[in-house]
Amino acid sequence: MGHMCSARIQRPCPNASHGDVARRYERHRPEETVLYDVIERHHGAFFAHLEEQGRRVPGFVREEFEAYLRCGRLEHGFVRVKCEGCKHEHLVAFSCKGRGFCPSCASRRMAETGAKLVDDVLPAVPYRQWVLSFPIPLRLLFAYRPELLSAVLAFVMRALTGDVIHRAGYRRCDAETGVVTFIQRFGSALNLNIHLHMLVPDGVWRFVNGKAHFHRTPAPDDADIERLLARLIRRIIRCLVRAGVLVMEAEQPYLDVDTAPDDGLAGLAAAAVRYRIAVGPLAGQRTMRLRIPTLAASLSPNPGALTADHEGFSLNAAVACGATQRKKLERLCRYMARGPLSNERLSIDGDGLVVHELKRPFRDGTTQCLFEPLDFLARLAALIPRPRSHLVRYHGVFAPNARHRALLVEKPRVRIPSATEEPKARASRAAMTWMQRLRRVYDIDVSVCPKCAGALKVLAVITDPPVITSILAHLAKREARAPPVAA
Repeated sequence: MGHMCSARIQRPCPNASHGDVARRYERHRPEETVLYDVIERHHGAFFAHLEEQGRRVPGFVREEFEAYLRCGRLEHGFVRVKCEGCKHEHLVAFSCKGRGFCPSCASRRMAETGAKLVDDVLPAVPYRQWVLSFPIPLRLLFAYRPELLSAVLAFVMRALTGDVIHRAGYRRCDAETGVVTFIQRFGSALNLNIHLHMLVPDGVWRFVNGKAHFHRTPAPDDADIERLLARLIRRIIRCLVRAGVLVMEAEQPYLDVDTAPDDGLAGLAAAAVRYRIAVGPLAGQRTMRLRIPTLAASLSPNPGALTADHEGFSLNAAVACGATQRKKLERLCRYMARGPLSNERLSIDGDGLVVHELKRPFRDGTTQCLFEPLDFLARLAALIPRPRSHLVRYHGVFAPNARHRALLVEKPRVRIPSATEEPKARASRAAMTWMQRLRRVYDIDVSVCPKCAGALKVLAVITDPPVITSILAHLAKREARAPPVAA
């Protein structure tokens, strides 16, 4: 059984009196979005096109698309919820739990991850976000060989934690710190851009007589960022040379990675990394963009404070949170755990192209990227992570088996289940339920009836296809017989 699907918020009723439910829960309807429409109409042609070219893709890619088409659809199962007071009833559909591009599941995971970290993992100390980006060839390498990213990540963690400990005035044997790393696979233009968002305490802990003592680290300056990036580049190159994938020659180092000639996912990833069209008659050309030249003149070309760029690598440490800024910290955690897509920024133009609006314009004035439908699906396929590749990693004192973790991280609190939770969710100790996520993020309580504010109760979990068909047919007839609502 999947998780419950996310909600769509309705505005308060203008005639609602004080004390009524201000915002009500309504079923998420993916079938009404541009993303769902494009995938439903073109995913068959997309996979057929790849097969005609002899380009095979792993089974998990096709499964991700098919699962998304079932996400939030009542036809594939739901939970019946009924008010104990007025007997109002509604249905809650299951979600696909996809890790690739589903906006609903990404929103659910983002909310749950942020709440979990702030409530149960991160002590009340100041934190800083460190963002490390890689050159384009390494992005493609890490997409094709995720185990190499894990090896590189070990060197990055040692250099970063060593820098924090050193700036605090201690040695590694005298103090410890921790890191929570989010591996993001996407850029703002839906390009494949594997980079690291690392949440690091602005300080270190010393453990004396079974007690933890926190010592604040001075904030880094531009020279510290430059020095740390140079160290990271040296260690990353050394790691890849030892792994045998980076060959250092006198004139130009190069990557020595073999891919199968019929590996369709590698080809899609290569195009997505380089902002190229992957399929169709325009394959190999640059992705279409809408640019505003006058806007480019107003954008600053400077990278900003606490940012260093060298040899295609980039390191930024400009965002920080104080020890008492827990809400800001949770927003930062959500940002680092966010998904690649927003339904609100997708549209279809008059020529049938998929238009993706950038959240912030590029420095050259680009505000939108345009895709043919099949090429848009190729971009989505390239963003899907491989199975069993963790996108959130814990290091140092936050690692699961760290020696002093119990002194800093509280044990997960045992939730008191409510009567409206499904049986599987009630058995969970630490995971947030779909009702708790909606209350945490959107301040709406879906355990309360939207009509009379009474308590809602789960009647049944429906997964049997004949029963699903019967219930949906009955509800459709009831809605058809319902009188029009008075204005």
